[in-house]
Amino acid sequence: MATATMAYGERRFGVAYTAPILVVLGVAGLLIGLWASQDDPRIASHPTLFWVSIGLALAAFMLCLALSKSALVINDSGLRRESVFGQQEMAWSQVAETRYQVVPINVYMHFGLIGALIAMSSKKSSRAHLTLTLVSRDSKKLKITSNYRNADEAIGIILGRLMPPMVEKVKSRIQRGETVQFGGLGLSATAVTWKGNSIPVSEITKAELAGTNLQIKRNGKWLSAVNIKSNKVPDVLVFLEVLESLAPQIKSTGVDPLARVRV
Repeated sequence: MATATMAYGERRFGVAYTAPILVVLGVAGLLIGLWASQDDPRIASHPTLFWVSIGLALAAFMLCLALSKSALVINDSGLRRESVFGQQEMAWSQVAETRYQVVPINVYMHFGLIGALIAMSSKKSSRAHLTLTLVSRDSKKLKITSNYRNADEAIGIILGRLMPPMVEKVKSRIQRGETVQFGGLGLSATAVTWKGNSIPVSEITKAELAGTNLQIKRNGKWLSAVNIKSNKVPDVLVFLEVLESLAPQIKSTGVDPLARVRV
């Protein structure tokens, strides 16, 4: 998948429309509130408020212009995040670890109109806000979120490039009899270890990202044997793919960033 995905060279992903819309609506709402609270709404009666309004409108325009300059660029050598403040680059060979989390959009609905706008801006990606954080060997971080247009496609391309060698490395270690650690989780050829407990892979009935959490269910148990925030587990999607290869009763889903997600 990595070769086919990256063969066409460079892809550019601009910022989603959500942020500019929120800026415009926020400033418009503030200005309407300020003017509506005046006893005399005529402009001539409030010259200071008029210039404050002009300043806020210009600030909103400049902020939207700055946001329009932001982009994520993916190419054969790595990734680059561009903004008015500069660029941040990370080569594929520099990536040492990934952190991944999916936030169901219904969480945002508690924030009223803002939450609804976030929900509308995204496509299963229309019901989830994705965050993939890449950590380099010198501990620098580059974050890709649903604030970029077609973020699920961008994350899919990135995972397609990074995951295959990571998966093969973990499988090789397990075949040598090692237990590979993913933060507090351990994975061997026969068991998942968590908080001092050993869960035989033959007894695992389900492993998925349920909302923001990684959940693992064990045969005959109602509660999840493992329930942890997915971004607390380094390379959580690598863990899931290797676990699927060890436990044939769990359906394999490849590197699709949303395939293992239940929102």
